[in-house]
Amino acid sequence: MTGPDRAGARAVVVGAGIGGLAAAAALAPFFDAVEIFDKDELPGSPRPRKGVPQDLQVHILLKGGERALESLLPGTRAALLQAGAIEVQQTRDVSIWERDSWQATRDLGYSQLMMSRPALELVVRQQVLRLGNVAIRDRCPVDAVPSDADLTVVASGRGDKLLGGVEVPETVLGLEVNYSSARFAKPAHFRGEGRFIACIPKPPDDRYGLVCPVENDEWLITLCSRFDNRVADDPEGFRAYAAALPVPDIAERLRDAVPLTPVQRYRIAEARWRHYERAAGLPPRVLPIGDCISNFNPTFGQGMSVAAGHALALRDVLAGTPDLDAIAGAYLPRAAEVSRQAWSLAAMADLEYPRTVGERPARFDQMVQGSEAMRRAAVLHPEVHLLRFEIGNLLKPDSAARSGPAARLVVREMARAGR
Repeated sequence: MTGPDRAGARAVVVGAGIGGLAAAAALAPFFDAVEIFDKDELPGSPRPRKGVPQDLQVHILLKGGERALESLLPGTRAALLQAGAIEVQQTRDVSIWERDSWQATRDLGYSQLMMSRPALELVVRQQVLRLGNVAIRDRCPVDAVPSDADLTVVASGRGDKLLGGVEVPETVLGLEVNYSSARFAKPAHFRGEGRFIACIPKPPDDRYGLVCPVENDEWLITLCSRFDNRVADDPEGFRAYAAALPVPDIAERLRDAVPLTPVQRYRIAEARWRHYERAAGLPPRVLPIGDCISNFNPTFGQGMSVAAGHALALRDVLAGTPDLDAIAGAYLPRAAEVSRQAWSLAAMADLEYPRTVGERPARFDQMVQGSEAMRRAAVLHPEVHLLRFEIGNLLKPDSAARSGPAARLVVREMARAGR
């Protein structure tokens, strides 16, 4: 029997990735029982799984995503630290070469947790199971919407067929991003270092590199490229690619690091945002979440955090909309706004590459100039640096860049550059 504070007896989530787990946490207070179905065998230890083909690549939980998961599943941050997540202080423990210079090093008052995707997913899965009314059924593919569920959330990734048969407007960018990762044991002189390093040259230079500290005092190192450029998937070629980056920091760490995994290569041809909020004829009481709505250039690390933001939107809608038939109309626009901010940040960078296929907005050149002015102002002014971090980590809306003292400093930098 459904209690007086419940929206329904049973909710189903299809997919047990971060989006599906976050969705289950959002649903749990409103349904007697929540069941998650996944086609994979879900490991009891932090091991990669087939259903996450980029499992061995670097995954970054943005600060906004961390806070969303903590709101949905209190205690998750402590559990991640207990499982070995590395706490990286912003920006004391961060070195980012962006375009043509290093970002400033300051105490921004924030830290981020970094660990491998398999370890993070295992912790979140354990947190969800502690809710008590959530069950996870692995090795259970779902081919049709369950007829006996009061609400179904589809979290099974890009292009899911459970939401097929309906014409959904899309925004698509042709990216052709290639990236390769491997996990490394640190040489003795780097053990204990918890530094995150990124090398992001100025377009059209399409090289990119990341050093991410993860559990067990190890590194995940990712090297990226676009279009015809390719990162080698052998250790010697991988090191040579790092050595060709404009700063030596990644190559220095790779020089004596011991590979713990083969170099894993991954390619994404497109970023795609499906505008379900503008679609007609969607199945009743069936909701998309996470990559079903939007998938991005993965080098920006937005996917998990956007999925958690979608789940927060779903929880808020369920709290204020008791009629399950009205949930989609309230939830989909909110989820679209979560995707919009992440999309606009990533697309701005992607569209600077001339070979990226996609519609450039009106006054795109002026938008790039504004973004560049904010980057330069962040070097000079701590308040701009902080705001840039908060917008990029989905803690504040991008509209915050258009008003207030920090925005005035950006305008001043634009005027200075124009002289």
